Amino acid sequence: MRRLFIIPVLLICQSFLTGGVVPRQRVPDFIDPTGTYTLTGTVRRHHVMGHSGELRVQLLDSERVAIAFYINKGYPNYESGSFTDTLKYNEDIARYTPACDSDCTIIFWFSPKEMELRGLYKNPHTSCGFATGVMTAAVFQKTSWEKPVIQDLSAHGVVR
Repeated sequence: MRRLFIIPVLLICQSFLTGGVVPRQRVPDFIDPTGTYTLTGTVRRHHVMGHSGELRVQLLDSERVAIAFYINKGYPNYESGSFTDTLKYNEDIARYTPACDSDCTIIFWFSPKEMELRGLYKNPHTSCGFATGVMTAAVFQKTSWEKPVIQDLSAHGVVR
């Protein structure tokens, strides 16, 4: 009987030595999103097919980012949308809710080498204040880690 008592005691001691019963959780590294991210559509017969765009981000402090965003639907009409704003930045995510469409939130989810663009909709027919079909889920690749110039990109891609 005394031998059976030793086994639970050894197991309890081992769990305390290895960090207890609760597994240790790794605290994720803070991601500085500063840089330029691009989404490139496919070019076919001199037409850009599919979505393309650019995102410029500058970290202002640990809780705010300045963003200049542009996205284009591509051929045949090349409808586009853009905005420049300062957004809250928390847990590698920045959220934008257009003033003209509170049923929609655009989510920018950052990782070290890319940004995933997502939309959160209360109304499935919303377009986030952009032309129909312009907003889409996409992954933008980080093309520059340099501090970008944050400027209005609404005329980006317009031939003058």
